[in-house]
Amino acid sequence: MVSLAHHANALSIPKAYFEELIKGVEMDLVTRRYATFDELSLYCYRVASIVGLICLHVFGPTSPHAQDYAVDLGMAFQLTNILRDIGTDAEQGRIYLPREDLSRFGCSETDLLQRKDGPQVRELVRFEAGRAREYYAKAQAALESLPPGDRRALTVAEIMRAVYSRILERIERPDHRVFGPRVRLSTSNRLALATGVWLRSRVS
Repeated sequence: MVSLAHHANALSIPKAYFEELIKGVEMDLVTRRYATFDELSLYCYRVASIVGLICLHVFGPTSPHAQDYAVDLGMAFQLTNILRDIGTDAEQGRIYLPREDLSRFGCSETDLLQRKDGPQVRELVRFEAGRAREYYAKAQAALESLPPGDRRALTVAEIMRAVYSRILERIERPDHRVFGPRVRLSTSNRLALATGVWLRSRVS
């Protein structure tokens, strides 16, 4: 904590960011269901978007639009994580996907908790994946509005975006087993994605 305080002060990271992050982690101690996407959005913002906002102070972009990028990308990352971990979370009695969405596709909590991979569950996953895609697209639009120097400063975040986008692609495949093994990328795949992003950032 002493080391963290030193860097937080040196990089001018607002204390409020850390407080929001702690609130987000605390939500996992008391909340196992979310009624609406608005409720889930608050959780995603606190545990993921806030991390992005903190990282902006490390990476150093100066444009205000970089904050839009961080928030939207954090939302996309967390939604991808939630979709990837539906089975793992179910084993722990947790369902992050909103009840309003389950109802919309005729999917019951029992379907998820008992790991029943049926058409209703797949339609639900497809819908939520589309929602994640919307946040990735919004992050891309925000990135394109940044000056070249700021875009280069966000190369690390863009590498993460490439990796998480590829994970989402695999979740969206027709043959994907919703309750099967956790989707992972091989080390060589991750390195290839990272190299491609890094090379494009140098050229641009």
